[in-house]
Amino acid sequence: MRRFLLMALVGLLLSGLALAAQRGFSLSGRLGATDQEAQEGYFAIDNQTMIVVKPGSDLHTYLRARVGQRVRVTIQPDAGSE
Repeated sequence: MRRFLLMALVGLLLSGLALAAQRGFSLSGRLGATDQEAQEGYFAIDNQTMIVVKPGSDLHTYLRARVGQRVRVTIQPDAGSE
């Protein structure tokens, strides 16, 4: 019985994650990076999530200017990509 409940809980969790991935998700927290990491495009949100961006891109410039500040990053699928 316990094994069934555990499998059901894992299945529910995975289906919830799949649904969230289709809709998108947001991360928020303090943006951190050393000078070297920021130059190479590596940023952390609250030391839990690493974001890697292409150096020289608009997003890279934006994130470099916000190191040390609280940010919210939203990831969502492009409406025209389906």
